[in-house]
Amino acid sequence: MKKIFMLALSISVLFIQCKDDEGDGLISDPIEVANQMNANLTILSAGAFTIDPATVGTDNTVIVDTPTGVAPIMAGQTMTNQISFNAPNGNVNAVGMRFGTSGPITFVPVNTNGATNATGTFDFVIDSNICENLSQICHDIKCYEFAQTSAGNITAGSIRNVAMLCGNCDEPSCAGLVDPSDCDTPGGGGTGSFNFGPTGSVSGAVFCSGTTLGGTMSISDNGTQLILVNIGTSGSHNFTSDYYLNGCGSCSSIQITTSSGDTYIANGGSGSWNGNSYSFNASMQDIIGNGAGSVSGSGTCQ
Repeated sequence: MKKIFMLALSISVLFIQCKDDEGDGLISDPIEVANQMNANLTILSAGAFTIDPATVGTDNTVIVDTPTGVAPIMAGQTMTNQISFNAPNGNVNAVGMRFGTSGPITFVPVNTNGATNATGTFDFVIDSNICENLSQICHDIKCYEFAQTSAGNITAGSIRNVAMLCGNCDEPSCAGLVDPSDCDTPGGGGTGSFNFGPTGSVSGAVFCSGTTLGGTMSISDNGTQLILVNIGTSGSHNFTSDYYLNGCGSCSSIQITTSSGDTYIANGGSGSWNGNSYSFNASMQDIIGNGAGSVSGSGTCQ
């Protein structure tokens, strides 16, 4: 997400019989699939909360970016969602998501007050058992993404196209919706570490995505997360802040979010692959543009 895609919000699920377009006795109606995805959604970043959009106002001065392409979602796999926005008044303090057109929105606090262009990042997972109740196809679903302002209002929803992968890539519903490489299990289970002044030394689990989204890697531990964007699977890369600040969808960058919600991005530096391992060293800034020292580290995909 853009790109994908530590309080865990666990929601118990009540399964109901829904419209069955596939004739397999399982759920295939997009509205009901979206409901099941919301019910099986767990946010893995600190401070998650929900808002009923009918109870708050709308702030039309803030615009949430509309990502391109289709983001694949696999049951049981940690995904990273990055929601970018333009806020002329610098008043965004949370970003959120919801599958489908109705129901509560789940938000995560972000420390972006004062930033007119920024990106809020959080991890989430869809329960590993969800596909037991859904038709074994690739479900074409809309994910609505939002920002919340310091006044408590929310933006209009920006649509991200996602595919809930419950079928094999040779299933007809997957053709033209997802790239075949998206059906491969993302590289999880690796390890990585980095050293950065505001966080100190961090060692944690690594999650890697495929090349369809340009190649991403995250290193996470106890609510602190580092995300490398557009690093492919080989070669070397120079980091800039343009991915987050100037809408450069192909630029390589780094974002670090601390357990307290502070966000930093790379404004220089480089990284390179050596087999399945990626090493990096970059200068960092906060989202206002103040220098924040440097980060160095490495991670290995499995």
